[in-house]
Amino acid sequence: MVNEKQTYRKTVLPNGVVVQTDYMPHAYSATVGAWLPRGSRHEKPEEFGLSHFYEHLVFKGTGNRTAFEIACSLEDRGGNLEAYTTRQETGFYANVVAGDVPLALDVIADMLMNPRFEKEEMEKERRVIMEEVRSYDDIPEELVGDVFNALHFKGCGIAHSITGKLSDVRRLTNEQMWEYERQVLKDMPIYVCAAGKVNHDELVDLCAKKFARKKTGRKLPTDSYVCHSGVKIIGKQDIQQSNLFWGTSFGPEMLTEENRTAFSIFNVAIGAGMTSRLFQKIREERGLAYSVYSLADVFPDCVDWGVSLATEPKQLVTALDLTRDVTFGLLKNGFAKGELARIKTNIIGSMRLGADNPEKRVMRLAEQSLHLDEFTPMSQVEKSVMDMDEAKVLDIMNGAFANAKFGVAVVQPSDVKKPVLKA
Repeated sequence: MVNEKQTYRKTVLPNGVVVQTDYMPHAYSATVGAWLPRGSRHEKPEEFGLSHFYEHLVFKGTGNRTAFEIACSLEDRGGNLEAYTTRQETGFYANVVAGDVPLALDVIADMLMNPRFEKEEMEKERRVIMEEVRSYDDIPEELVGDVFNALHFKGCGIAHSITGKLSDVRRLTNEQMWEYERQVLKDMPIYVCAAGKVNHDELVDLCAKKFARKKTGRKLPTDSYVCHSGVKIIGKQDIQQSNLFWGTSFGPEMLTEENRTAFSIFNVAIGAGMTSRLFQKIREERGLAYSVYSLADVFPDCVDWGVSLATEPKQLVTALDLTRDVTFGLLKNGFAKGELARIKTNIIGSMRLGADNPEKRVMRLAEQSLHLDEFTPMSQVEKSVMDMDEAKVLDIMNGAFANAKFGVAVVQPSDVKKPVLKA
């Protein structure tokens, strides 16, 4: 168990700004940021790519700062300012020395409360984003994940890509950007999270001042979870390997603390690290892939899970069969002697290593708030992991997989014959 009690505090301001802190008394630094509970899954077809475009464009100048002044504000003091968009949220955060938390919050709040959205800057950034889209299209490992999502989550917002396609980016307008800003100011809550050497009461006072332009914010964007089985194979020029993503998803029943714990143990056993079953079977024993791993995303209404690997085309069917064998073998036969104990140590050790890092702690805080609407102390997570036994893991995961709908996505060389695959 962690010996030091985790100091977590939360305050909700009348205008929908939720302030949360994870205090680290011995830290020299802090990470502070603001998260919007809107991502690509909440976009209408005519808005595809809008959240990601917004994330870019607020860096291009505010009513108080030029783009260069935004860049200099924290970098000149040794800090850094970051942003990202996912299917579920859009986040802006800064890593700074503890004394610069007020400055970091001022910069982030300025970007969200006072963006300029100049048309000329929007056109410049449109070209930048289009290059970003092209860069993802050049990475088969990235592309195959999008192919899987489009197949498995058809009819759900998770299906479409975060950046949008080139055609989507081309048609986004300045008026749509201002409508997005209206939603930030009047509809959505904003989650301000900080970890490190940060004073909660001072941060609350700062948020009340810096987000004063925001008057309301209680409405969360909505989307309905839908999933399907299927197979999708696409050809791509100038690649040599077949890139595979095989996976499924589970509904909101997987989001209870007990089920999340069992799922985490299962995922680590299957494909997290060099000791995982997939790595040992597919890479070490058979030499079929350089990289093979399992991964999961947690949403407020579902959890998706899958296995990603790349292999030479003639070995694709074998690699997929082995992936299934490894997964269902664990579900059927359980853990090897000592395996569950090793996995528990892995999970707890990884969390403790991250506990020294304010950025990792603030990400954990933000993701729990946005995806689970709760905060679970690290000591409670450790207890849940240690209390989980093999029978419970297998019972939960066999129940989850019993009715699961699987998808298979492949991006392979365009001159290779498409194999016959089953989901």
